[in-house]
Amino acid sequence: MIRQALALAYKDLQLEAGKKKLFTSLLFLSFTLIFLASLVSAKIPSSKPEMATLTLWLILVFLLFQTLNRSLAMEDEAGCWDALFLCPISPRVIFLGKFIYNVLLVSIVELITFPFIILFFNLPLVMIQILLPALLASVGFVAVGLLVSLFSLKSRGRELLSNVVSLPIFLPALFMGLSMTVDMAKGAGMLDVWKQLLFLFLYDVFFLAFSYIGFEANYMD
Repeated sequence: MIRQALALAYKDLQLEAGKKKLFTSLLFLSFTLIFLASLVSAKIPSSKPEMATLTLWLILVFLLFQTLNRSLAMEDEAGCWDALFLCPISPRVIFLGKFIYNVLLVSIVELITFPFIILFFNLPLVMIQILLPALLASVGFVAVGLLVSLFSLKSRGRELLSNVVSLPIFLPALFMGLSMTVDMAKGAGMLDVWKQLLFLFLYDVFFLAFSYIGFEANYMD
C-alpha cells in the first residue's frame, strides 16, 4: 500500500515539476505576501515578531486553499478520476498518495519561503523554531482538506465551497498554532508550549484517521 501511495505521489510531483505553474504561482504570491507584510511591520518595528508569525500562518492557509482543490480536481478535469476506479488499488492508497503529495508540496514552499521571512522581518535564526508548529498543523489541515475536496469535487464552484467548508475546521488548530508561535517569537521555548504542541499532534491524529476512513467510505459517491 505504501509503495503504491508513494508511486501516486511521485506521479503528481512529476506532473508538477513538468508544468511548474502551481509551484511558481505559490512561491510568487507567498513572496508578495511576505514583502507587503514586511512593509507594514517596518512602520511598527516592535510588531515584527507578531507580523512574521501571522505571515507564516497566512501563507500556510493560502497554500492549502490553492493546492488541495487542485489535487483532486486535476484528476477529474483530465478524465483520470474514472480511470482510478479501474486501477487495482484501494481508495486508501489514493488518499495516502494525495496526502503525501500535498504535504510535500506545502512543506517545500514553506521551507523555501521561511528564510525570507527571517530576512525581511530581521529576525534571529532561533526563530526557526516557529516553523515546527506550522509544519505540524499542515498534516491535519491537508488530511481534512482532502476529504472536504472529495465531497465538493462534483459541485459547482467547488473551490469556493471547499474553502468555505474547510476553514471552520482549520480554525481551532489555526488559532492555537498562531497563539503558540507568537509566544515562541517573544521568547517562549518548546517546553513552555508543549500543551499546544500536544493539541496540534492530537488534531493531526484525529483528522488523519477520520479523513482516511471517510475518504474510503465516500470515494465511490
